[in-house]
Amino acid sequence: MNGKNTGSERREGIVAEVHPDEVVVRIQQLSACSGCHAKDFCTTADCKDRLIRVQTHGIHYEVGQAVIVEGKDSVGRWAILLAFVLPLFLIPFMLGVGQEVLHWGEWASALLALVALVLYFLILFALTPILSRTLALEVRPLNPSDTY
Repeated sequence: MNGKNTGSERREGIVAEVHPDEVVVRIQQLSACSGCHAKDFCTTADCKDRLIRVQTHGIHYEVGQAVIVEGKDSVGRWAILLAFVLPLFLIPFMLGVGQEVLHWGEWASALLALVALVLYFLILFALTPILSRTLALEVRPLNPSDTY
C-alpha cells in the first residue's frame, strides 16, 4: 500500500488535461519487476502511462501540476466484485439453470450463460453514472511532505 496502511491506495500523477469539473491525470503504472536492479537488461520490465479521469469537486488544477490520486480499498474491492467475481459465479449458475431447470442441452445452456453475461455487463454499463459516483477516486494537490 505504498508504505502506509491507511485503507486506501495512493498514486502520484501529473495533471494532463483540465476540464470544468474534472481533470485527466497521467499516472505511471509500473510492472512488478520495474524496481529490479536488472531491469535494464531484461525485456519483460515495462512502464505504462495511464490516464485517469477524476472529479475535481470545485478545486482548480493546472496542467503539469503534481497531484495524488487516491482510491479507498473498498472501492477496489467493489470494482473487483462487480467486474470479476459476480460474472465468474453468473456463468456456472446460468449453465445450471439451462440444464437442470429448463432441461436444455449443453450448447443452449452455454448460449444462455453467454447472453446472461452480456446482459450483466450491459446493465453495469447502464449504471455507469451511479457507479462512477459511488466508486469514485479523489484527487488532491501533492504536498512536499507526501511521500509514497
